[in-house]
Amino acid sequence: MKAIALGNVHALYQRLRPEITIIGTGGDSNGRDVFEMVLCGASMVQVASALAAKGSGIFTKLNQELSEIMKLKRYQTIEEFKGQLRHL
Repeated sequence: MKAIALGNVHALYQRLRPEITIIGTGGDSNGRDVFEMVLCGASMVQVASALAAKGSGIFTKLNQELSEIMKLKRYQTIEEFKGQLRHL
């Protein structure tokens, strides 16, 4: 499910006007998933299943994990990598 969601987000990001907000949904349960959705072009990420399974603490966990990834990759803001997926 996640691979399809990532592909759909990226396809929409490439085709839609920049002012149209894309919400990534499907298989997001950790900071890496959030990073990948944003990398594909999502402005927001839905985490409903993770919220139902793990409770509201999931938001702190996701924020911490995403922050760690951004620090590792030397990104200061989400806008620096949003939609920057590169194809082989």
